[in-house]
Amino acid sequence: MIRLVRTHRIAALAGYLYLAGPRLLNAEDHISTKWQDYSEDDGRIRVISKYLGFEKQVSSELTLKGHGVYDSISGATPTGVPAEDGVNVPLSNLTDVREAGVVDLDWEHGIHTSSFQFSYSSEDDFLSRGYAFSQTTEINQRNTGINYGIGYIDDLVRPNFLDESQRKESYDYFVGISQVLDPNTVVALNFTYSDYKGFLSDPYKIIQRETEILPGLSLPLTFPENRPDSRDRRIWFFNVKRYFDGIGASLDFDYRYFSDTWGVESNTFDFEWYQKLGENLILRPKYRYYSQNAADFYTLDLTGTPIDPRESTPGLVPHYSADYRLGKFDTHTYGLKIIYNFGEKFSVDAAFERYEMEGKDDTPQSAFADADVLTIGATVWF
Repeated sequence: MIRLVRTHRIAALAGYLYLAGPRLLNAEDHISTKWQDYSEDDGRIRVISKYLGFEKQVSSELTLKGHGVYDSISGATPTGVPAEDGVNVPLSNLTDVREAGVVDLDWEHGIHTSSFQFSYSSEDDFLSRGYAFSQTTEINQRNTGINYGIGYIDDLVRPNFLDESQRKESYDYFVGISQVLDPNTVVALNFTYSDYKGFLSDPYKIIQRETEILPGLSLPLTFPENRPDSRDRRIWFFNVKRYFDGIGASLDFDYRYFSDTWGVESNTFDFEWYQKLGENLILRPKYRYYSQNAADFYTLDLTGTPIDPRESTPGLVPHYSADYRLGKFDTHTYGLKIIYNFGEKFSVDAAFERYEMEGKDDTPQSAFADADVLTIGATVWF
C-alpha cells in the first residue's frame, strides 16, 4: 500500500524512474504482460502464472488501471503430520487453478489523488472479493505526500469436505508519508493495521496426537488444525530510493516489521540495485532477507499435551497448528533482472530468483522448500 509522491511532477526523481521503468515517468498508456514459473525443489509446489496489465488515461483527471492473472498450481505440500523418521515430512498432492484480477480508478483533483479499487480471486475451493479506497495529498511544493486508505476483503472458503462454506473477512487501514529529501533521494514510511475475523485455519492442514481409543490402546490419530478466529496485524514499512548520478545507478531499499496477535514477529530487508549500461540496457540485482519467529500455538504434534482435539471448538482455545509456515524460519532471495528498451515504445525484461528457506526450530528441514523463480515480461506504450 505504498503510495509515493506522483513522480511525473517531481523532476528530481527522473534518474531513478528511468532506471526502474523508463516510461513510467510520464504515466503513458501501456499494456504489459508477464509469464512466471515458480518451481520448488524436489517436485514440491509449481506455479505457472500468466499476467496481463494495462493503464489508460481516460481524461485529464481519470486514469484506469487493471491487471489479471491466471495461475496453474500443482505439486505436493506438507500436511502437518510429523516425520516418522524424523527427517522426511509426509506430503499431500494438490492441483488447482486461480483466476484473479484488480481494477483501479485514480482521480486526480488539485493536490489530491483518490484511488478506488476492486479485486477478485477465484479457485476451486476459494472465492475472494476486495474493495479499497486510498488518497494521496501532496503538499510542500508537492515534495511531500500524505497517504491514507482503507480496504475490505470478503473471503469464502469452500473445500468439498466441509459441510458448509466458511467465511472470513478483513479490514486494512493504512497511513503514510513520503518525502523528497534532495534531487536524488526520496523516502517513505507507512503503517498498516489489519483486523481479520472468521475462519482463519487452513482446512488442508492436520495435526497428529497419540490418542487413547480404548483403555490401554493408543493410536496416532490426525485432526484438523485449530487457529484463532481473529487476528490483528501491524506492519511498519520504510523505503528509501537513491539515485547516483555519476555511475548511472539507483538503490531501492525496503525494511518491513510485522507483528500480530498470534505471536508472530518478522523482519524483512530488501535491496535492489538498478544499473544502467549503455542507452537501453538495465541490470537489477537484488537480495531479500526475511526472518520470523513461531506463532504461540505452533507445535509439531499434540502427543503428551493435555489438548484433546476431539473436545475442541473451531476458532476457540485451545489453538494448535503444525503448519511449518507458522514456525520459526529465515528466507534468503537472490535475483537478477535484465531490462532492455527498444526505443520509446517497447521493452522486455527477464528475471531469475533463487528462494531458500531455513528452519530455525525443531521442524524438520524437509518441511521447508527452496525454489527457482523465472519471470519474462514485455511492455508496450502507446
